[in-house]
Amino acid sequence: MINFKTFTDIPQEGIVTPNGYLYYPRAWGKQVLFLFAAFFSAIFLGWLISSMAGITSDFASGVIYFVFLLIFFLGYGLWMSFASALAFNSIKWPLIKIIVKIFIRKEKPSSVNEFLPEREKLIEMMVRVQKYSRSFLIIGWPIGILGSFTTLFMNASLNTLILFLFVFVTSVLYGYLLSYFGRRGYLPLPEE
Repeated sequence: MINFKTFTDIPQEGIVTPNGYLYYPRAWGKQVLFLFAAFFSAIFLGWLISSMAGITSDFASGVIYFVFLLIFFLGYGLWMSFASALAFNSIKWPLIKIIVKIFIRKEKPSSVNEFLPEREKLIEMMVRVQKYSRSFLIIGWPIGILGSFTTLFMNASLNTLILFLFVFVTSVLYGYLLSYFGRRGYLPLPEE
């Protein structure tokens, strides 16, 4: 059983829970720095691959840029969607019970604790949200495959097969690194 008064009482190195390891979120400034680094690394990777491959078309270069930006934005969007669905699912039934109590039975709820999930449930949700940062890797595979197939139609000075493999491997690695840092608390958790 986890027994902490507040979330800030959890040690900086994190804790082991029955659902997995809960990493303590890094300082807000460090998270914002990693968020900007992740975004600009997507642009840098697109530029680097376009430059190395000697792609002559601006449209083709834009496609390479777009691959990494899609991994960043779609991965973050999927992560946010999961976090929102998880939060809604955890408060859905208590909320329905409170609404029934207020409007049908005409009773007042005794406390806010009837509505809010318990501390253990919140920590379990936090672990699940951190684990689902793998959405970057999940998005990295199909986007990497599609981006790699587009390289087959590009006029580049680099061998087509090498460019295909290079775009695929770097997009999957980029998705993996984003999921790694997201899981360990370096990327800010999606909030609305």
